[in-house]
Amino acid sequence: MFLKNAWYAAIWAKDLPAGEPVAKIFLNQPVVLFRTASGTSVALEDRCCHRAAPLSRGICLENTIECGYHGLRFDATGACVHIPGQTHIPPGARVRSYPLCERHNMVWIWMGDAGCADENKIPDYYWLDDPAWVAATGYIPMQGHYQLLVDNLLDFTHVSYLHKNTLSADPAEATVPVKVERTEDTVSVARWILGLDAPPLFAKAGGFDGKVDRWQTTTWRAPSTLAFDVGCARAGTGAPEGDRTHGISIWSMHLITPETETSTHYHWGYVRNFALDDPAMTKVLHDGAEATFMEDVTMIEAQQKNLAGGSIDGLMDINADNPPLQMRRIMDGLIAAEAANP
Repeated sequence: MFLKNAWYAAIWAKDLPAGEPVAKIFLNQPVVLFRTASGTSVALEDRCCHRAAPLSRGICLENTIECGYHGLRFDATGACVHIPGQTHIPPGARVRSYPLCERHNMVWIWMGDAGCADENKIPDYYWLDDPAWVAATGYIPMQGHYQLLVDNLLDFTHVSYLHKNTLSADPAEATVPVKVERTEDTVSVARWILGLDAPPLFAKAGGFDGKVDRWQTTTWRAPSTLAFDVGCARAGTGAPEGDRTHGISIWSMHLITPETETSTHYHWGYVRNFALDDPAMTKVLHDGAEATFMEDVTMIEAQQKNLAGGSIDGLMDINADNPPLQMRRIMDGLIAAEAANP
């Protein structure tokens, strides 16, 4: 079961070129994405109403997409506007269209009731397209349930073990307590790691050669996005009191969309406010972040093979599972409420 009345990350805007249909599956539903001649992004059901051929196998023509099987054309609303060899368009000749919104360099899709698609509900991740920040972004197709990835990101203890070569410099980090806060549709987790060595990726990015004070804060927003405020500064220079000028700050972004019960679209970003004109720094952070997130994906895909779907029923819990369990309870409630009021 998925929450349908919500905005999900569909595709990075740069990855949806004009004139090229892109086939995707979101929440078990086949969707074709394309741009009109004017550059407007469109999402339609990827199933022609004539003989169920995937529209993504067709071509884009001006403001329509043409089915590659029999040449029917559909406009941005999903209405059939042309059938070769006849002038009459049968009533009801259309496919479903889905609301889209381009914001923060991401194309967002609403898979539920189109009348409920409020663009104000898209999370304000302004740094993804703010000129004061530079974003390194990527996409990973993951063969695992989306909540397993959210579990992973809300559990800070795994960093000391799974990310020894990138994000963790000392096993003692796993013992640092976290502060957890919950609202009706968010879970936030935060901790400070004081006076330890900088993790390898941060040491390379910030040029740290001594002890650092490090911050990690994330907020998960239902159904499946997380924004991490992370960074570190030279130890004792005032970062815990609010002075970050002796360090580096990064937004680590995770925009997660279910594909099926056992597969996920994982859009990620590493966004910085330092060395803005240094492409080498962008590459360092891109490659380092991608390597780190692939460590997560590899483990989750192995985990998925040992599970039935994405369920964790029957498994034991430990203290570190508090944030993921809070997330799952929120999602269970939201999905149940939506099912009760279709």
